Amino acid sequence: MSEHSGRGKDFLLGAIVGGVLGAVTALLLAPKSGKELRADLSEQAHLIGEKTHELAETVGGKTQVIAKQVSEHTGEWMQKAKEVVDSVSEEVKAWKDARKEAVVSSEEMMPADAEVLGRRDLK
Repeated sequence: MSEHSGRGKDFLLGAIVGGVLGAVTALLLAPKSGKELRADLSEQAHLIGEKTHELAETVGGKTQVIAKQVSEHTGEWMQKAKEVVDSVSEEVKAWKDARKEAVVSSEEMMPADAEVLGRRDLK
């Protein structure tokens, strides 16, 4: 998200600088009296201020939309991750229980095997 906000700030800065340079260049190259030039500069400065405010509102609105979408997706991802962890945990527990049962049943069979082996020695 920081990458997107950096791009927005760069765009906003570029728009402001470009607007100011373009306005100043156009006004200085136009053949006008000092009074007319000052009035035009004042008007252009006012217009640039309005445009900057509009751009800032647009960037702010888009940032809020992106933040909301990220927040919604984060909740979904957290839920999916929890489900996966629960599933894996259950599978590991079932595997451990099966191993424990196998060990117990093999221990129960060992005395019987010893008995069989003992009988073989007697024959």
